Amino acid sequence: MGRGLVTLCLRAGVVGGILALALTGCSSAEPDEPLVRSATVQATPHPSVTASPPVMSSPVTPSATPEDTPSSAAPEDPELDHGSPNSIHVLVNKQNPLDPADYAPEDLSVPDVPSSRPGAELRDEAAGAAEDLFSAAVQDGVDLTLLSAYRSYGYQQGTYAGWVETYGQAKADRISARPGFSEHQTGLAMDVGAADGACALEQCFGETAEGAWVAEHAAEHGWIVRYPDGAEDITGYSPEPWHLRYVGTEADVVASGGVLETAWGFAPAPGY
Repeated sequence: MGRGLVTLCLRAGVVGGILALALTGCSSAEPDEPLVRSATVQATPHPSVTASPPVMSSPVTPSATPEDTPSSAAPEDPELDHGSPNSIHVLVNKQNPLDPADYAPEDLSVPDVPSSRPGAELRDEAAGAAEDLFSAAVQDGVDLTLLSAYRSYGYQQGTYAGWVETYGQAKADRISARPGFSEHQTGLAMDVGAADGACALEQCFGETAEGAWVAEHAAEHGWIVRYPDGAEDITGYSPEPWHLRYVGTEADVVASGGVLETAWGFAPAPGY
């Protein structure tokens, strides 16, 4: 009887101890550092540059910024308008025609410069810049003459048709713009030459004193040689050292050799 009573008491003590342990959480860890959380932290691998990013249940779509927006055929610039025919920064080439095709400027005027075509017109701002250019040339002992300026849609139709009849369309497209695709129609382009007529509208104009002066100083007055030598695969036209385009004093255009497609971020336009 005595031994049985002792055994019973020992069993009761063990049960009581187990019950007490259960009531205290069965752990010696501090209450704010549960054992389960510690195990989870230890099992978390170190991030790796090759690891896949975590999947978010509700992905956040960031708002687009100019840097994130893919480039398009017509780059957007808050300061330069390349699409409107009324803008002095409009881009006109074989892939970017005027819209409307028969556009006609409303601010044409006749610049006060020597001209082989009396009454040749340019847009007001370009006309003033042409006068500045010619005046600067005179001061340097260079005599220029204005050979061509604004051409209407109808006029360009006749000009282009004449070249097609003479040379065929393939060659005509290298030396003349189709109607609706001509910079002359913007009122922002002019053809210049030497006062004595040397190399008029010929590539050898670039080798004359007048052509060399124009190439060096045109940009100082907001003009560029629009179709420079070596850029035919971009512009789509043979070199024309006499063809000037008014763009204002745009340093980025000058830095890219006067090739507007390159300066303004457009794709080359070698063909229609």
